[in-house]
Amino acid sequence: MSGNQVEPLGKVRTKIVATLGPASRDPAMLRRLVEAGVDVFRLNFSHGTHDEHSATFRDIQDVSREMGRQVAVLQDLCGPKIRLGTIAGDVVACDLDSEFVLTTHPTSADDPHQLTCTYKELADDLEVGQAVLFADGTVGMTVQEKKPGWARMKVTLPGRIRSNQGINVPGAALSVSALTPKDLADLEWTAKHEVSYVGLSFVRHAADVTRLRAELEARGSRARIIAKIEKPQAVANLDSIVAEADGVMVARGDLGVEIDVAKVPAVQKKIIETCHKARVPVITATQMLNSMESSSRPTRAEASDVFNAVLDGSDAVMLSGETAIGSYPVEAVSIMSQIAHEAEGLLFSRIESGVGSWPMTAETCANCPCGPTGAVSRAGQVLPITEAVVEAASHVAAKLRAALMVVATHSGRTALALSKQRTATPTLALTDDEEVARSMALYWGVTPLHIPELFDTGQVLAFADEWCRRHDLIDTGDRLVVVRGVIPDNPSHNAILVHEVE
Repeated sequence: MSGNQVEPLGKVRTKIVATLGPASRDPAMLRRLVEAGVDVFRLNFSHGTHDEHSATFRDIQDVSREMGRQVAVLQDLCGPKIRLGTIAGDVVACDLDSEFVLTTHPTSADDPHQLTCTYKELADDLEVGQAVLFADGTVGMTVQEKKPGWARMKVTLPGRIRSNQGINVPGAALSVSALTPKDLADLEWTAKHEVSYVGLSFVRHAADVTRLRAELEARGSRARIIAKIEKPQAVANLDSIVAEADGVMVARGDLGVEIDVAKVPAVQKKIIETCHKARVPVITATQMLNSMESSSRPTRAEASDVFNAVLDGSDAVMLSGETAIGSYPVEAVSIMSQIAHEAEGLLFSRIESGVGSWPMTAETCANCPCGPTGAVSRAGQVLPITEAVVEAASHVAAKLRAALMVVATHSGRTALALSKQRTATPTLALTDDEEVARSMALYWGVTPLHIPELFDTGQVLAFADEWCRRHDLIDTGDRLVVVRGVIPDNPSHNAILVHEVE
């Protein structure tokens, strides 16, 4: 892998989400990360104060404006993550067959075998014989006996646990809400900042998504919702959740604890395929280049993981600790960009040779349920005329080997529909809505631009021609396919125009 740390504009279709933290919040570092290929910055509300996040948000806006790039912000809510309370001595060894008590009223502050947690009702929700996992599944216990507010557990998987580490109860139907009081307080912050996406943690039902949408609308926020799939219940209710969400994240960390880790790759593929058919952007996340927190190069297994996530059809791949606290944040982004580019090259060569057809192309899309009568999500729906124009434009671009597709869109839906066609031709999306422009930064293969007003088709073409020449994206003899999406004052007007650069 080369040390190149500047991603060529529009050349890598798969988007990169980078989590911000102490290693990456500085404005100079934000600029370097965008140059390396970051399209979306993730603010993790499990850590940090509102003031700290506000300062980071302003810096992202400033850097984006200075660079002339549309960068989206994903605010990731903490959700009902259950954590241990303070343990006497901070850490305790959990020897095989030793016993611990989970209680709401410890009788001794000095006994490390008396455990408390942030979810006070957990002991009451547990059942005898149920497995309880700690510290990302590295320690396991089984419930032996329970009373009101009290449960005795025996260690079945030995290890060490520390204060404030996570607790998982695979398969349990806990009564905890997907939106906690902290989340609701964090939504007050959302209302004051134009974030593009809000990540909803530990989704179990479509109703969790609709409730968050109602809370956002009540606060006047236009933020779109990313449903994080990390619970078995979410996998079981996947179709209905995807239908309500604006995007989905395959959150493999907790998912790998909640279900058998051997099943995670198959579940990942199922989620990505479901999202693609429903025309919903999907992010694959967690430990993609985990070793790069401390190493300047990834392992071969990590490179293969990113490569295959792109081949599976991920719209975006995400970095967590690699960019938040790692020693090589820019290198991690640059290498992820290079891996994605290599995977896309293989993908396009397979499609061109007829060996493969996934992710779906214009040729295969007609045979899947992503047409106007299929199970398209609320976020991905377009009018039948637009549906036909998008499919036709994708055919034309592929047939003519067009250098670029240009789409003028108000809502961004036409750009999303083009993105999900998965043609080799990149898309330049023009919109008069700055919030829509930022949100399109998550769309596979789409380079978004904000313009003051939507022009007529001839002006769109002239603008695209000049902008692309200035950024060395087109040359004499290249062909552009221009798609006109639905315009608010002319909703029945769609058009395709083919232009040869002179």
